Amino acid sequence: MSKANDDTKKIMTCDFEIKGKIPKEAFEIFAAAQAKILGLRGYITQVSEECFKGQLQGEGRVIEAFKQLVVSAAEYVAAVKEFIIKNLKAIDDYTYKTFEVKEK
Repeated sequence: MSKANDDTKKIMTCDFEIKGKIPKEAFEIFAAAQAKILGLRGYITQVSEECFKGQLQGEGRVIEAFKQLVVSAAEYVAAVKEFIIKNLKAIDDYTYKTFEVKEK
């Protein structure tokens, strides 16, 4: 098995930031539902009118799939200006039990 393939199976963690004019309640519900369907853990919170931040934990390929779902979702494609993943690294175990919406 190749090293690159091994990395996609490891549990990864990252911080993320989504910028744009996105409707808060609808987007938080959408993001949480997609994360749960994909088996991701972590959280999302709105930090300003045009910025959401959070953390994701899961397989690397699943984190990338979540990003692609968010930026290509028809109802948000015009609203999402940027999706940034930062501090991506492997972890031994999950620190979140599920994916949740946190109030700021």
